[in-house]
Amino acid sequence: MLDVVRRGRIRRWRKFFWFKMRNKIFNPKTALLQYGIREVVELAQKLGEADPRFQFIGENIGDPVAKGWNVPRFIKEILADLITKNNGVYGYAHSRGILTSRQWVADCSKKLCPSSRLDPEHVFFTNGLGAAISLLYRTLKPGARIIQPHPGYPAHISNEKFSAGGNSIGYRSIPENGWSPDLDHLESQLKKHPEIAGILLINPNNPTGAVYDESVLQHIVGLAERYRLMLISDEVYFRLVFNKTDYVHLTELAAGRVPLVVMRGMSKDIPWPGGRCGWLEFHNIGLDRNFMSYFESLKKPLLLEVCAATLPQAAAPLIYESPLYAQWLKQYTQELEQISNDIADILGAVPGLKVRPIQGAFYLMALFEDGLLNRRQSLPIKNKRVKEIISRAASVKQFPLDKRFAYYLLASTGICVVPASDFSSPWPGFRVTTLDRDPVHRKNTYRKLAQAIGKYLASA
Repeated sequence: MLDVVRRGRIRRWRKFFWFKMRNKIFNPKTALLQYGIREVVELAQKLGEADPRFQFIGENIGDPVAKGWNVPRFIKEILADLITKNNGVYGYAHSRGILTSRQWVADCSKKLCPSSRLDPEHVFFTNGLGAAISLLYRTLKPGARIIQPHPGYPAHISNEKFSAGGNSIGYRSIPENGWSPDLDHLESQLKKHPEIAGILLINPNNPTGAVYDESVLQHIVGLAERYRLMLISDEVYFRLVFNKTDYVHLTELAAGRVPLVVMRGMSKDIPWPGGRCGWLEFHNIGLDRNFMSYFESLKKPLLLEVCAATLPQAAAPLIYESPLYAQWLKQYTQELEQISNDIADILGAVPGLKVRPIQGAFYLMALFEDGLLNRRQSLPIKNKRVKEIISRAASVKQFPLDKRFAYYLLASTGICVVPASDFSSPWPGFRVTTLDRDPVHRKNTYRKLAQAIGKYLASA
């Protein structure tokens, strides 16, 4: 009877695939769109389906709300007031953003950077920085490339690769120097690749937690001047800086020197990641006609998208200008500092692992010492089906060694980290979020992780 049912299913599938469309619609370039931070969640879902006792511990996604951070009461009151008293937040906004909110962005830029001359007409609001990232790359002239930090943020890297139809062009960061950019490598890449039109910086950095000092930023501005490039600075974490680190604004250093796009948003430092509100600031537009044309071209796809979500745009100025926000931010960053240092202490004590305290954002990248990983290592997995899933996934040809570790870790302990290779890292390792607000749960998680690393490295 089962054979009859199977044959019937096969016939139905064959009939389905006999229909052949006259034009191909699949774009093979979509293989370049990779986002390991969330792709690993799909693997975790499969493991949960295979083993009802599987318990997921997500250290992969930078969502403060999911890690115990309640949205402050004053923010909820601002939102409640807007929702009940301002009927306009239910309607469309201007395609480039509410004018008063764009004016607020321009005013903030001038407060932070006295040299800023940002015009509110040169500010675009988007549905989160994810939409902004896609917008920037898909409107580039075919063949123009943006050099990426390696390791770097997968959304930037994947969108740039998809736009270009090729591998990422990157510049290394130096782990031993606090993950500061390798400026010699950056310049060598600029010489090697004349198709590069811009340099991306992520500061504070995701995935490394680095914050760049003034001398590094000055050097990069100098390179942009020398090679006639624009700069793109992703600064969504710029308010989240700690461990006695100063934040230097690229806007101030680049003023009157090079075209600059600054990317910011309100998903991480309020926190309200589900609000999906980001914005782009275009500085020094008058320096270059080509940059001006690029800026003008971005208005076209924004019109097609109609507008970004209205409510968070209207709320942003009210939230950030509230005197209660400064008080909350101070407490937030102090606690993030303590959490990140606690995690760095635990992982830093693991033999074979290289770890440095972070300076900003809420991510930490740990690296394995050279030669420690191999394809014979594993961790015990009790459930047979789960073990089969992991063995099959890790048996793929040229499967990265750090990804293999991350998969076995997930299946054995439930702890989900993101392999460094998913951030185009030249070195094997993994990235974790430093957000878990529950000290007992956090300590248990990272002690369990530390023990698992030791067992994995010793297994073969």
